[in-house]
Amino acid sequence: MSAVIMPMEEERSLERQRLGWSLLALAVMAAPHALHLAPWISICASLLAAWRVLVEQRGWKLPGRYPRYALALLCFAGVLATFHTLNGPEAGTALLLLLAMLKLMEAKGLRDYFMLVVIAYFLGIANFLYDQNIELALYMLPAVWLATVALLNVAHPDPERSFATAVRGVSRFLLPALPMAAALFLLFPRISGPLWGFGSIKHAGLTGLTTSMSPGDLSQLAQSDEVAFHVKFDGPAPPRNQLYWRALVLHEYDGKTWSSGNLPWRGEPSAVSSGAPIHYQVTLEPNNLPLLYTLDLPVKLPAETQLSASYEVQARGAVTERKLYEVTSNTRSRYGAETPRWMLHRDLALPRGGDPETRSLAAQWRASAASPEEVVRDALAMFHDQPFHYTLQPGPLTSGNRMDEFLFQTRRGFCEHYAGAFVFLMRAAGIPAHVVIGYQGGSQNPLDEYYVVRQQEAHAWAEVWIAKKGWIRVDPTGAVDPARVEEGIADSLASEDIAGSMYQRYPWLGAMRNSWDALNSGWNNWVLAYGPELQAKFFNKVGLRYGDWLQLALVLGGLVGGLMALYWLYLVWERRPPPLPPVAREYARFCARLARLGLPRAAYEGPLDYAARVTAARADLAGEVMAITGCYVELRYEERGDARGLRRLVRSFKPPRRPSR
Repeated sequence: MSAVIMPMEEERSLERQRLGWSLLALAVMAAPHALHLAPWISICASLLAAWRVLVEQRGWKLPGRYPRYALALLCFAGVLATFHTLNGPEAGTALLLLLAMLKLMEAKGLRDYFMLVVIAYFLGIANFLYDQNIELALYMLPAVWLATVALLNVAHPDPERSFATAVRGVSRFLLPALPMAAALFLLFPRISGPLWGFGSIKHAGLTGLTTSMSPGDLSQLAQSDEVAFHVKFDGPAPPRNQLYWRALVLHEYDGKTWSSGNLPWRGEPSAVSSGAPIHYQVTLEPNNLPLLYTLDLPVKLPAETQLSASYEVQARGAVTERKLYEVTSNTRSRYGAETPRWMLHRDLALPRGGDPETRSLAAQWRASAASPEEVVRDALAMFHDQPFHYTLQPGPLTSGNRMDEFLFQTRRGFCEHYAGAFVFLMRAAGIPAHVVIGYQGGSQNPLDEYYVVRQQEAHAWAEVWIAKKGWIRVDPTGAVDPARVEEGIADSLASEDIAGSMYQRYPWLGAMRNSWDALNSGWNNWVLAYGPELQAKFFNKVGLRYGDWLQLALVLGGLVGGLMALYWLYLVWERRPPPLPPVAREYARFCARLARLGLPRAAYEGPLDYAARVTAARADLAGEVMAITGCYVELRYEERGDARGLRRLVRSFKPPRRPSR
C-alpha cells in the first residue's frame, strides 16, 4: 500500500525536483566556460552548487540574507581583481555564473527556478563569445535540448513523467523550430564584424606571428600544429616552392630584434609581373594583427583593405574573428623600382658598432663584386657551401655580437637566423634589404582540395633592392636546406621532433586529421564565414536583390508565415479525433442516413433512445431501425454479434424521405 503524500511533502518533492533540474541546466550550459574562465571561478561555482545540494539532502539551514550579501561582495571583488573590470564579456560571464549559483541559496518556488533556467540559456549563449567552432556547436545541441527538458520539468513538474517522455515532449517544440532557424540564418541581414560587436576573448593570447622577430621566435612557432589559414585556389595551385605567404615586412634592427618600425610608409602599387595571375580564397584564423596573409605578391585586394608600400595587405582592425576573403596574386613579381632614396635609407640602417667580422666580410664582397647581384650570390653561396645547419634547436646567441656568433661560431639556426643574417650582410655591403615574415608551403587536403597552412610553416625570408628592378625575394634558408622550400618543414627536419610528426608516422591518424580539417573547413566556409558577401551571392542565386530590404522583408515574412502555417496544420492533424472502430463507423453511417431525413442523433442520446425517437417519428422504419440498433448494441457493448450482419443491414438501409402510404 503506497503512503499518502501530504501537501507539504508534495511541495518539498516538487522543490527538490525543480532544484535538480535547475542545477542540471546550469551545469550543462556553464561547463564549457571552465575552459576559459579563471579556475577559481569554476571551483567557487561548483562549491556553491554542492553546498546547495547538501542543504537539501541533509536538511541544513540556508545562509541568511547578510551572509549572502557578503558572498556576493566577495564574488564582485574576485571578478574585479581577476579582470580589472566588471564590464566586458569575460567579467560579465563570470559574474553571471557566480550570481546564478548564489541565487540557488535563496531560490524557492516556480519563479526563482524558472529564472535560473533562463540564466542557464544566457550562459549557453555566452559560450559562443569565445569561439564558434563545430565542437562547441555539436555540444550545444544536446545541451539546449537538456536545458529545455529542465525548463519543462521546472514549469510543470510531474514525478510520473519519465525522462524519455520529457525528451519527446521537448522535441515536439524544438524540431519545428529548426527550419525557422535555417530560414532566418540564410535571409536575416548579416552584419560585418565579430559576434555582437564584441572583440575576441579566446584569441587574445593566441600564438602566431607578431610585429617583430628575434632569434628563436619562429622556431618556437614551428612547434605549433595549429591551423593558420585555409586556401582554395581557382585552378591549379602554384608549385610548393612558390607558396610564399606574405604577412609583414620588418625594416628596423636594434642588434637583437627586427621590427616593422613606426614610420607610416605608403605608396602606389608598383608591381611588375610576368606570369599568369592566381586567384584564390583564404579562410584566415584570428591572428590579432591588422593584416591579411596573401600569396606573394598580391595584385588584387580583398574589400576594405589597403596595400602598404611594402605590399602588406592591411585590414581596418586586428583580425579577431575567422575571416574569409578572395585575393589575386602573381608569384612572379617584383615591386618598388622607383622607391625614393630616403625610403631606401631606412633599409640600409644598422646598429652602430658591433659584429666586426660580419661587417668585414660584407665589405670584402662589396669590394670584389661587380654588381649587387654578385654580392647576393656570394652570400647565398656561403650559406650553401659552408657547414650551416637548419634546425629547430639552434641554441641561444648570448654574446654582444650576435651576427658574428651565428655566422662564424654556432652556424646553427632556423629561418629567422638566416633571413636576419642575410639582411645584415646586405646592408653592411650597402644594398638595401629587409626581412619579410609570413608562411611558406602548405599541404593539400585530398578530401576537399583545400590547402592547409599551419603555424609550423611560419617562415622568414629577405628582399633586396636592385636598381631598375626593385625589391626581389631572396630566401637564404633555401640555400642552406633546399628541402625546406621544396618539400616542407616536416621532410626537411625529419630527424627532429616537430609538431604533427605523428601524423606522418601513422597515416591513419593523418587521414582522420584530414577528415576533421575538411569538416571544419566546411563549417568555417558555409556557417561562420556566412557574412554579407556570401549572403549577397546566395541572394543572387535565388533571384533576390541584395540590399532591397522591402523585398527581403516580404520574402522573410512569407517564409516564416508559411512555416508557422505548416506547423499549425501539423498541430491540427495531430489533434484530430481518433479513427472510429469498424462497428462504430457502420453505425455512424446509419445515423447519417437518418439525419438526412431530419432525424439527427443528439450528442447525449444513447443508441436505444435514439432508435425509440426515430421509430416514434417514422413507424415505417421501425423494423430496420431496431434491427440495426440491436445488432450494434450487441457488438459495441456486449462484445458479441455479427459484424458482417450489421454491415449488410446498414448498406441495405435506404429509407425513403417520406413514409410510404
